[in-house]
Amino acid sequence: MFQWLTRTPKRRLSPKAPRTTFGLERLESREVPAVLIQFDYSRDLGGFFNNPEARAIMNRVASELGNSISANLAAITPGGGNTWSASFFDPATGGQTSVTNLAVGANTLQIFLGARSLTGGEAGFGGFGGYSISGSQAWINTIQTRGHSGFAPWGGSITFDSTQNWHFGQTTDGLDRNELDFYSVATHELGHVLGIGTATQWTNLSRNGYFYGANAVALYGAPVPLAPSGGHWADGITLGGQALSLDPTLNYGSRVTWSALDAAGLRDLGWGAPAAAPATPTFTAVPVGSQNAVAFTGNTDGTVSLFVVSNGVLTDTGRRLTPFAGYRGALRVAGGDFNGDGVTDYAFTTGAGPQAVVQLMDGRDGSIMVGQTVIFQGFTGGLFLAAADIDHDGKSELVVSADAGAGPHIQTFRVQGGGLQVQSSFFAFDNPAFRGGARVAAGDINRDGFADVVVTTGGQAEGRVAVYSGADLRNGTATRLLPDFIAFGGLWSGLNAAVGDMDGDGFAELAIAPDRGPAHIKVWSGATLTANAGAQASGVPLVGSFYAFAPTDPSGARLALRDTDGDGRAELVAASANRNSSYARVFTFEQMQANGANAPFTAPFGTPITYDGLYAGLHATSSANTTAANQEAAPVPVEAPKAGEAIYTASADPMKHKCTCAGCTVLAQLAGTDELLSTIPVA
Repeated sequence: MFQWLTRTPKRRLSPKAPRTTFGLERLESREVPAVLIQFDYSRDLGGFFNNPEARAIMNRVASELGNSISANLAAITPGGGNTWSASFFDPATGGQTSVTNLAVGANTLQIFLGARSLTGGEAGFGGFGGYSISGSQAWINTIQTRGHSGFAPWGGSITFDSTQNWHFGQTTDGLDRNELDFYSVATHELGHVLGIGTATQWTNLSRNGYFYGANAVALYGAPVPLAPSGGHWADGITLGGQALSLDPTLNYGSRVTWSALDAAGLRDLGWGAPAAAPATPTFTAVPVGSQNAVAFTGNTDGTVSLFVVSNGVLTDTGRRLTPFAGYRGALRVAGGDFNGDGVTDYAFTTGAGPQAVVQLMDGRDGSIMVGQTVIFQGFTGGLFLAAADIDHDGKSELVVSADAGAGPHIQTFRVQGGGLQVQSSFFAFDNPAFRGGARVAAGDINRDGFADVVVTTGGQAEGRVAVYSGADLRNGTATRLLPDFIAFGGLWSGLNAAVGDMDGDGFAELAIAPDRGPAHIKVWSGATLTANAGAQASGVPLVGSFYAFAPTDPSGARLALRDTDGDGRAELVAASANRNSSYARVFTFEQMQANGANAPFTAPFGTPITYDGLYAGLHATSSANTTAANQEAAPVPVEAPKAGEAIYTASADPMKHKCTCAGCTVLAQLAGTDELLSTIPVA
C-alpha cells in the first residue's frame, strides 16, 4: 500500500515569562505609530547570533510584526530619583536576571536574545519582562502602562534551542524534513512577547478552554479553542485552512506564517491596527499582444515580463505587466484563453504574505477581466495557478491550489460575468491534514476533450503526483484518472509539473521535475499513460528522462509547456533556481527525446525570478541574449536514459522496485543511500 506520512515530529514552543498586571481599557480612536522592535544580543554568550542569517530573520520578523501593530508607548528615561530594573529570563542561563535603569525609546520594545541547549522538547520560549520601580507616581505609571491603554511591556526576552538543526533561509527553499524553520519559531516567540498566551489581558479573556476576545471571535466565528495550558491556540486548528503561528507545536520541515487570527488576538490585547495600512493593490492594465509569449515573474519588483522564443532562445519582448501596484513580493501567473477570443489572457496571484487573491487580465487590451477575488478567506500562505479548458466549451477554466500552511485544497473556476464561479472544490490526495502545500498543472492527457488537472505535493513528504479527470471535474466530482504515484522515490521535495501536447498526437504529455535536487525531468506520453491507466505511472516507460542543467546543481527545475512557435506542438521550458549560475532552456519534442541535446542555454535576467508561478534565479551578469561565451560555460547534461529504456528493476521484495536511472542515482547519493526504494506496489 502507498505509505502517506501526514505529520512529522514536533517541538514544543512553550512560553515562559514573568507576568505583570495591567488594566484592560478601550483603545483610543486616534492615529498611532507602528512599534519599533529592537534586539539586544548582550546575553547571546554562546555566539548563536554571530550567524548573520539568524540576525536577518529576526530583523525581518521584527519588521513584519512591528509594522502590523500600533501604540503610543511612552519612552522610559530613568533619571534623578526615578529608577527601575528590567527583569527577564536570561537566554544564556535560564535564570532570572535584570538590567538597571534600561532606557527604552518611545514606541519601542527592547528584547534580549540568545540561545542555549533547552530541555523538555522546546525549540524556544519567549515572553515579556517584569520590573521593579522606585520614584514618582508618574514614573511608576510610565513603567507600568507606558501611557497606553492596552498591553504595553517594555520588552522581554526570547531563547532558542542551540542544539536544533535550524533552517535559516528567508524562504523555504532547501528546508529539509529534519530541519526546524527559524523564521516560524521566531515569529511564534515574538507573539508571546507581545502578549499572546502570556499577558494578563489574555488570561482575563480566556475561560473553560476558549478565548473570548471580540476580534478573534468575530474572525473565527466562535470562541477560539485553546491548548490545555491556555497559552496557545488549540493544536491543529486553522483559519481558512491556514495554520496558526501561535499553535503550540511546529512540524519539522514546514513554515508557518503569522495568520489573521494571531493578529486578531493582539487586537484583543489592546494593540492597535497599523495607522497607515498599505493601500489595496490595484491593477495596472498593459496590452499584451502576443499569443505565444512565455511569462516570467520577478520576485522583487512585482512585475511580469513576457518573452518569446526564437530558435530556442528566449527573447525579451520588453512588455511588462504590474498586476498589483505597490506590491514587491512573489508573483505567480497562469496563461489561458478565459473568454474564448483566441488570445492568451493572464491570471495573477501573490506568494505568501497578503490575503490570497487572484486577478485576471484580458490579453487583447490589458483590461481587467476579473477584479481581485479572495480565495480561501483568511489564508495568507500564497497560491499556485493553472489554466486549461476543463469543460470543453472553448474557454479556459482557472485552477487554484493553496501553498504550504493549508491543506491541499484545489478549486477550479469558470470565468463568467466578470467573476469566478466555482466548478469543483476538493482536497487532493484524500488528505486534508497535509500541510505541505499543493501545486497544479492542467491539460488533456487522455484526449477526451476535457483538460485534466495534475496536483503535486509542495513539500514535507516524498513528492507525490495525483491526476484528476477533467470530464468529472466539470461536473464537480474529483475522480482519479490514474493511480497516485511517486515521481522520484526517496526524495523529500516539492514537485513542479507541466502538461502539454509535445508530439501533436492530441494526448498531452506530463512533465515532472523536483523543486530542489538535480534538475532531472521525467516526461510521460499522454497516449502511453492512457493506454496503461490502471498502472502506476512510475512503472510506465518514459518518453523522456534527462537533466535540464548540471546534475550536481541541487536547485531543481521549474517547468512550463507552451506552444511557443505556433506549430501546434508544445515546447518544454525549464528554468533553474540556482542564483549563481542558472539558465532557462526551451526543448522541442525531438530535443527532449535526445536528452536535451542542442537546446541553447539562455540567461534572460540578472535577478531571481519566478517562472510561470514558480521561483527561478537566473544568471546575475548575463544579458537577455545568450552569447557564445556563456553557451560554452553552460552546464552540460550527463548521459540519461533513452526514451523507452527500461529503468526499473525488481528488488528482492516483490512489492517494491528500485529506480536505477542516472538521475535517481544522483538523488540517492544526495540522500545518502545506495538505492532509493519507492513504496509503490509493482502492478
